[in-house]
Amino acid sequence: MKVKSLYLYSIGILVLIGVSNFASVFSKNTNQSLDNLGVLHHIKILNMPTTKVQASLDTLIPAPIIRFNKISDTIPEPNLTAKSALVVDFGTRDILYNKNALDRQQLASITKLISNMVVMDEYKWGDNKYLTMSEVAFAIYGGDSLKVGEKFMTEDIMRASLMVSSNDATELLAESFGGVANFAAKMNKKAQDLGMQDSEFFNAHGLDQKPISNYSTANDIMKLTQNLYDNYPDLISIMKQKEAIIKSQAGQNVRIGNTNEMLGLDEAMLFGKTGLTDEAGETFASVVKIKNRPVGIVVLESGIGGYRFQDTRNLIKWIEDNYEI
Repeated sequence: MKVKSLYLYSIGILVLIGVSNFASVFSKNTNQSLDNLGVLHHIKILNMPTTKVQASLDTLIPAPIIRFNKISDTIPEPNLTAKSALVVDFGTRDILYNKNALDRQQLASITKLISNMVVMDEYKWGDNKYLTMSEVAFAIYGGDSLKVGEKFMTEDIMRASLMVSSNDATELLAESFGGVANFAAKMNKKAQDLGMQDSEFFNAHGLDQKPISNYSTANDIMKLTQNLYDNYPDLISIMKQKEAIIKSQAGQNVRIGNTNEMLGLDEAMLFGKTGLTDEAGETFASVVKIKNRPVGIVVLESGIGGYRFQDTRNLIKWIEDNYEI
């Protein structure tokens, strides 16, 4: 009986020693494994203490962006009426096409892009603040949709500005966010902050004026469009709408359309802003999808008669035909 008890006692000691050694090896191997893990969060295994493991930055190399590659160096020029044009891949910032992109041109209503960006820098989307249409704002080439004395939410005034290109609505924004003169100063400050060195703004709406109208370059407008694409989702959502109904505080419904005729017709079109005056001709700044990539297209001083859209279509096809990914 004593021999049997001693035997069992000896077996128990050997088991305990084996467990102890296994635990020691497991702990050592686990710590070594933890040291080799390339993760940026905390890890806890069973009853092990929490261990923070910092990955080596050398191992965190992002996947390379696939660039557009020109198929041939002897590609014929696209057929354009625009005096200036620029096409840029927003994924890589690569210039895919350039025609006089540094030449100063008048802008017309694509001015309203920077006007609404200035408003959004100060206004919280969804606050639904009402603005009252003034006689001064209405006199800026006003139509019959927004009447003097009526109150509309700021969001709807911005829709009128960007979709139907309402000049009186845009002037009302300038009046309401610092006053007309001060608003132009804000626009120029915004332009300088974005590196738009060849641009100057004198009004919020883009109409021709004496002695000098708003001017910029295709290169500067591309910087503006890229920044809007990166940072102003609420403005993008406006420009993606083909039509909308805005409502005054008194309950009047106003149906507005979008001057971007490519919306809904051209699969590549994501959003854009049009412009048209006698001095500026037709202008258009847009973002399109080419080979599933966001691409910015700016055309300035296209021929009057819808040629801003034809120029944009020609550039889309030219990129599709002459570049590969």
